[in-house]
Amino acid sequence: MDKGKVFTIGLWAALGANYLLGFSDWVNYFAILLLTIHIIEYVVFFKRIRSSENNLFYGFLMTLIFGVLYIQPLKK
Repeated sequence: MDKGKVFTIGLWAALGANYLLGFSDWVNYFAILLLTIHIIEYVVFFKRIRSSENNLFYGFLMTLIFGVLYIQPLKK
């Protein structure tokens, strides 16, 4: 796994911990913004995700977690 994906998993873990422990509302707003951006990415790159070997649900989850890091290596 490359450094970008490791960083992304760490970021999501920190955002999840913030949500559970309630340190900052601003960080929760950032997490909502990040999820919204990833959902938009899924819609924009739907054809590329659909044409990959993976099923759509897996593609959706990977896009929510990794975003462009998942979409970039997929064939056009």
